[in-house]
Amino acid sequence: MFREYMKRTKFVSRETRRYSVKNKRRIMFIFIATILIFLSFSIIKNIKTTMTTVEKEIQILEEIETHQGGNVVYRKFQNGVLQYWDGILYFYDFKGEKKWHLHLGIPSAEVKVSDESIYLADNGKKQLLRINKKGEIVYRYTTKETISSFAVCESNYVLVQYPLINSMTELVLLNEEGRKHSSIIVGEGMVMNSTLSKAHNLVAVNTLITNNALTSHLILYDMQGELIASNHLNDQLVLDFDYDTKGNLIIIKEEKITSINKGNKELWSVEVDKVKLSKTFSPQYTVIYGGEAGGNPLIDKKDGKRTKIIQYNGRVIGDAQTKEVIKGIDNSKEDIVVYSPRTIYVLDKRGEIKMEHKYSSDIEEIFLFSREHMAIITKGKLSFVRFYEG
Repeated sequence: MFREYMKRTKFVSRETRRYSVKNKRRIMFIFIATILIFLSFSIIKNIKTTMTTVEKEIQILEEIETHQGGNVVYRKFQNGVLQYWDGILYFYDFKGEKKWHLHLGIPSAEVKVSDESIYLADNGKKQLLRINKKGEIVYRYTTKETISSFAVCESNYVLVQYPLINSMTELVLLNEEGRKHSSIIVGEGMVMNSTLSKAHNLVAVNTLITNNALTSHLILYDMQGELIASNHLNDQLVLDFDYDTKGNLIIIKEEKITSINKGNKELWSVEVDKVKLSKTFSPQYTVIYGGEAGGNPLIDKKDGKRTKIIQYNGRVIGDAQTKEVIKGIDNSKEDIVVYSPRTIYVLDKRGEIKMEHKYSSDIEEIFLFSREHMAIITKGKLSFVRFYEG
């Protein structure tokens, strides 16, 4: 009886050890499988990026040399490039062919564009000029003071900002003919930026208040200058804003993007990483580049920073991480370009990198016309290029 008990005990002991060994092997297998799955996802992602990223050859279509130390202003306009240089305004198409030029003789001009027109502020003569797409002057509006800044909209209305006097800033709204439409007096804070939309009868003004701490004050008016709403945004500073197709205001803050309607009601809000760069593309989406909230702002680390495409319903439709620190953003009808001083990345709206190209000079700015055509601005040179598969 005792011997039978010992045999059974030894058998159970051996079975227990076998089960223990099997259990350890199973745990080890699960652990290794988990690591392999994680690595597989990373490898697949890298392979997918490599497969979708196309290396292309570059063809220089046209190059325009400028003075190395000259004050040259560039703006993207009508699927081409405006260049204001030595008092002359030039317009080139996307291939670099000069279409027209206009001698203005303004020593230093602030240049802005709408879909159909070009605007130049001449503070020497206290004038604001509107020029059409053919290079013809539409009007010269004489201002009562020098212009601190101005904003334009799709209907060729202009919001002129005069300097701060006695803690008040006057904003004058001009119609498409250059006549005064209305005026607004902002009595609190320093006006940082503004935007307007005739189609939606709305003017938005962002002021900076410096009482005990820096805060943004967002004020909404109609086009007649009547106050609609006022928001003291104590949580984060406003960096930029835009409109969607319904006239709702899209507010880009340091770590949040919010949409509000004319009734001052928040429609949606999405948290984002610390915004370093942003560019709005009315009325569909905005592209932001950022990450790593906090830290030393003087030390810019590329790790953790991402480019995100956010639709004007609060949905993140694209997300990309590049190898280098990004300094600029632009778009075409279908694609987006982000660039570092020496690398160009073309993305689709889902954030997939479709092209990566190392450039031979330090890039200052890029205007994207299509996946194949772009204008690249470097020190002392404007280059119109075409990319093609070699």
